[in-house]
Amino acid sequence: MGMTFGRRGALGVAAAGLFAGHAGAALASAKMAGPSLDTPAGRLRAYMMMHGALDERLVIGYLSGSYFGVVNAEMTPLWDVVGVTFSRYRRRSDGGYDGVTGEIAFFFDPATGKAPGRFFNPYTGAWVTDPQSNLPPSRITFSPTGEMQVPHLPPGATFDHVIKAPQVRGDDIWISAVTRAGIPAPAGKPAFHYNEMVTLHGRVSDLSRGDLGRIPCEVTFTNVVDWRPWMGMAGRPGHLTAIGSGRLGVSISDLPKPWIEATRQKFPAILDDPGSLIEQLWES
Repeated sequence: MGMTFGRRGALGVAAAGLFAGHAGAALASAKMAGPSLDTPAGRLRAYMMMHGALDERLVIGYLSGSYFGVVNAEMTPLWDVVGVTFSRYRRRSDGGYDGVTGEIAFFFDPATGKAPGRFFNPYTGAWVTDPQSNLPPSRITFSPTGEMQVPHLPPGATFDHVIKAPQVRGDDIWISAVTRAGIPAPAGKPAFHYNEMVTLHGRVSDLSRGDLGRIPCEVTFTNVVDWRPWMGMAGRPGHLTAIGSGRLGVSISDLPKPWIEATRQKFPAILDDPGSLIEQLWES
């Protein structure tokens, strides 16, 4: 065991050193408009151009993926999901950003592509109802150095969001953000935890242009989440995980058709006026 660890550990350290060296060289050589990616201001600018925008335009993005139950490392397919976000950001005088974001997400039956709001739970053998309780729009802030905060968290809630250092290879740039959140539950019930890593992918050549407020951006994600309360899994071991991908900075017509169909039934006004979801909070 000791020899195995030593050999693999040495190889891992060596590989990490080489990777860090190449990444550092790539960041140094990447030609950017504005501050360098080696600086906090440059990294925040790049992140905002991919995740949001440098101006106050409405930014629409989506993630499409699949959820699995995990018990003793065994994965069981459950349902598909499409979440669409609507956000706007305003730059502060100190270089940070204040934003408002909202989301409409649906769980879909993989067999039908529909959002029935009712699913069979293979762990309990019972049918359960998805309450489709989308979170209301909320305010978020980014400090000049990239720290993200959510003002007015519920008492006892925890939130941690870390933007990782960019990785640059040629004209490709990836920026990952890791979010960990905990929401307290009523007395006698466990808290709800949501953990997510989202990776943004764009082009250095786009970021280098000084005439763009945002750039085309692809996104991938994975998460680890406690059982949803409506699943009826209280006291059972295990958790949920999901994988998926999508894009940021799209129009309504670019969104997945299953989401558009479900939204037309549940929230039709959003399709005609996508900014209406966050407008009241944005203007207040």
